[in-house]
Amino acid sequence: MADRTNVQPRLEWAGRRSAVRGRARVALVSLYDIENNAVRLLAAELRQAGHHCTEIYFKDWRNNHFDPPTPQELDSFCSCLAADDIDIVGLSIRASAYYGVARQLTRVVHERLNLPVFWGGLHPTLVPEQCIPHADALCRGEGDLALVEMADRMAGGKDLAGVGNWWIKDAGHAVHRNPLRPLIGDLDALPFRDYTSPHKVLVMGRRARPGDPMVARGETLYQIMASRGCIFRCAYCYNSTYQTEIYPGQRYYRTRSVGSLIEEIQKSRSAFRRMKRVRFDDEVFNFDPRWLEEFLERFPKEVGLPFDCFLEPQLVTEPKLRALKRAGLQNVFMGVQNAETVNSELYDRKSSDDHIRSLAWMFHRVGIDIHYQLIFDDPVATSEDKKALFELVSSFPRPYDLYLFSLTVFPESALARRLMKLGYITPRDVEGANTRTFYQHRVDLSFPRPAEDRFWIALMVLLSKSFVPLPLVKALSRSERLRKNPEPLVKLAQAANFVKMGMLAGKLVLEGEMTPTLIHRWLHLDSVITA
Repeated sequence: MADRTNVQPRLEWAGRRSAVRGRARVALVSLYDIENNAVRLLAAELRQAGHHCTEIYFKDWRNNHFDPPTPQELDSFCSCLAADDIDIVGLSIRASAYYGVARQLTRVVHERLNLPVFWGGLHPTLVPEQCIPHADALCRGEGDLALVEMADRMAGGKDLAGVGNWWIKDAGHAVHRNPLRPLIGDLDALPFRDYTSPHKVLVMGRRARPGDPMVARGETLYQIMASRGCIFRCAYCYNSTYQTEIYPGQRYYRTRSVGSLIEEIQKSRSAFRRMKRVRFDDEVFNFDPRWLEEFLERFPKEVGLPFDCFLEPQLVTEPKLRALKRAGLQNVFMGVQNAETVNSELYDRKSSDDHIRSLAWMFHRVGIDIHYQLIFDDPVATSEDKKALFELVSSFPRPYDLYLFSLTVFPESALARRLMKLGYITPRDVEGANTRTFYQHRVDLSFPRPAEDRFWIALMVLLSKSFVPLPLVKALSRSERLRKNPEPLVKLAQAANFVKMGMLAGKLVLEGEMTPTLIHRWLHLDSVITA
């Protein structure tokens, strides 16, 4: 075995155990996300390389309601690690808000089991210097090849130094910062996400539940990504930082083949026996002409399910939209974010109000169900900007849904730097130090805001309710009395929310798409969001 005096005792112990066994025994932990694509993909890669992997889904998220770990859940978590004789614990920190929970779990694992804890994901990639004091090692950027190589070295008794993407602390707590390896170019070479292997458990509530939580809950929606990365650089998004600072000069947006997607969906049907719909969760749905032509030909024949996707306003055309509808497209999610002035000056988004309005009418003509995404609670929008956003959305043909998000400022984003430079925020307002997503990710009307903001948000809520006459909503928007005292308007909007959510729940039940996951995440009556 190579000399391991350059690593700390926990890593040295784990390496020796892995070398004796000839394989590493790894636990990958997803924090508050049972869907976690990264954990499933990394688990599949470890198993393919001959290593043991236990997947632990530590709690699931609930809209605007952060439920911290209980002592019983921490006990169950450690019991799962001990029962599977784990050597290495890997935490997937895909949201900066979970930085504090990651520190808590790491401390518990160190104190009770003395196991090494690796961190990976969005937050360690963006702010590694903040994370490395707590972890034994962290992985920056894509973990696919990096994690397998680390496990291979440990199982082979080899030195751990020099593994690309890894920062590792040695026995003297000095940090070895290895450079990033290139982005993975061929996504088809990666295995499919693993939903069927054993050694999966959900830790939440009074007991640990064995089995894959997505499969056990009978999910009807199959979520998949046809690509990695994004071609745009919106100021609020981590993708802009990845493109310009983490992976400059590399091909950041990469796509899978149509055949790879179809094969994964077909194989997953044995696990997802109630699969009724597919949703492509890509940042940008692939509009490459050759790829799209093959997709439009094969997907309806070989999959034959309705599907949803996210569309970027700058890429949508009516011929493409009609072709996608013929292939099964039912729902489109599109970011409007704000009115033109705020979008261009704050968010680096280029679509004009006129273009967004023309797209709204296009969706209406084609007959696609559209869900617009808006961002509120920014510190720069003026009264005129808020009115302009209301007037823009009120010009959209009904019906439509609105997803109202409260602005989250990600660490090291262009938006974070811009707002700090202007003096609107401090480092304590950036996600990680802040945990805004725990209590106001999706906008709800019960959250305290200035009267003017409550006024405009309540009006937005009413706009998406087709049973509320549009002339009435426009008349309410002209009331100076309600602008100063919006509480009656807020109560009306809250009542409209309950009505629409009841209608939506009834529709899901009738169509067989209501699942325990939806009930857990959204049945939270003191934080009712708009839809």
